[in-house]
Amino acid sequence: MNMNVSNKVLVTGGSGFIGLHLVKRLLSLGYEPVIFSRSVPKIEGVHYILGDMPDLTKLVTLADYALIYHLAWSTKPASANQDPIADVMTNVVAGLALLDALVKLANPPRLIFVSTGGALYGVPNQLPIAETHSANPINAYGVSKLSFEHYLHVYHHVHGLDYLIFRPGNPYGEGQDPSAAQGAIAVFLGKMRHNQPIEIWGDGTVTRDYLYIDDVISALVAGINYFPGQEAYRVFNVGSGHGASLNHILYLASEITGIAPDVRYLPARKIDAQTIVLDIAQIQRQLKWVPQVSLDAGLRKTWEWMEHLL
Repeated sequence: MNMNVSNKVLVTGGSGFIGLHLVKRLLSLGYEPVIFSRSVPKIEGVHYILGDMPDLTKLVTLADYALIYHLAWSTKPASANQDPIADVMTNVVAGLALLDALVKLANPPRLIFVSTGGALYGVPNQLPIAETHSANPINAYGVSKLSFEHYLHVYHHVHGLDYLIFRPGNPYGEGQDPSAAQGAIAVFLGKMRHNQPIEIWGDGTVTRDYLYIDDVISALVAGINYFPGQEAYRVFNVGSGHGASLNHILYLASEITGIAPDVRYLPARKIDAQTIVLDIAQIQRQLKWVPQVSLDAGLRKTWEWMEHLL
């Protein structure tokens, strides 16, 4: 990490679900986060810069920062597949402009990239999935995330750019938009709260590694004081190490809320791998990080928050 500047930390995509939680944690740790985002953040007292990723290097003085968390990504798995060209242009190409600008600085900040553990590996050969597992994404979203990861490796090898990559599974919790197209737990609870039908692609046996948002953020901030040597690890899965099917999520949600969900099963999608469970031994060993919130406890926390929404 660049220690010759202030404690300012740039968070691209800081108005999103993960970004806002990260900004709040950074504030509590004494850092001065600055949000770069397309929308005004729902948080008081934090400086923000409005803009799209292609304009970041024109709007932000990168040399002012000791650290950059790169979360800004304009697509989700479904939308990336609908327009892969736009996905690459707005995310990978714009990200490359950021990397180019960083390596031109005399003392560039470290870049921590929030990638994906759910879409990057594709159909796994073994479970749980370690970071050394082959990456063969089956949707455009995973391809573009993996592409940017590879560019980070290149810029480190050629220019010495300092970076870390975190591959979270399926984050959920307080603040996640229940009306969004992504985030099964928030969507399910939101539908149940309003007595609306829940649509599931496939038979409900698709299994993912769900992780409560507080644990995700603890992993991300653990990277601040991790200084890898030349041969050390720079890529980390972030998950619970356990899988839960959509049907099991529905079962737990019904137990917690007392509401019987109205479920409608739709044909399965080709962009969804059947099972993703992440091996988290590497982050436990290197960053001394261990998830603290069980799935049951996390669902209860999320439901308690959601009950207080208007």
